[in-house]
Amino acid sequence: MIRINLLPYRAARTKENIRKQISIFILSFILLIVILVVVQGVLSARTSKLTNRLDGLKKEVAIYAEKAKEVEGFKKKLDLLDKQIKVVDQLKIKREEPPKLLANLTELIIAGRMQFTGLQDNAKSISINGIAMDNTTIAEFMTRLERSGLFSDVNLRSSKQMILYNIEMKQFSIGCIKKVEKTEGKTPTAKDEKSPKKR
Repeated sequence: MIRINLLPYRAARTKENIRKQISIFILSFILLIVILVVVQGVLSARTSKLTNRLDGLKKEVAIYAEKAKEVEGFKKKLDLLDKQIKVVDQLKIKREEPPKLLANLTELIIAGRMQFTGLQDNAKSISINGIAMDNTTIAEFMTRLERSGLFSDVNLRSSKQMILYNIEMKQFSIGCIKKVEKTEGKTPTAKDEKSPKKR
């Protein structure tokens, strides 16, 4: 009977199995390295993309911040312009007040019996200087001033006798406190006072 020695075959098979396992391990290791490299590349690409996007956002924020500063500058300029316009409007109103006041006082004067010789106007009061035929004319003029609605207080400061054109006349000075208007509207005039109310 022929005997076959299988030991060399088994040893070769064992070596082959070991070689296969080593090859599989090496291939698995290489595959793992490749996967890690690919993942690292993908992560690097994403990181780079996010970094670029972040830089872009930072640039946009800087641009918007600059625009916000410009807007604030425009707002300050508009506020300054509004203040200047208000000052100009107040100056216009103050410039228009004396002619209006003089026109209203002219309507209150008693024609042919008195005349103005001076008028001093300030923010709260006025001083009227003039000449009248007699005390009755002065009293009537003061009554008209009180009823005009322009003043809250009318006082006779002085009244003295004087000779003008060989005629005895009265030189007077009247002080008036301006009435503060609570609501916006036109200043009442003597015509407004005299005109009857419609019902």
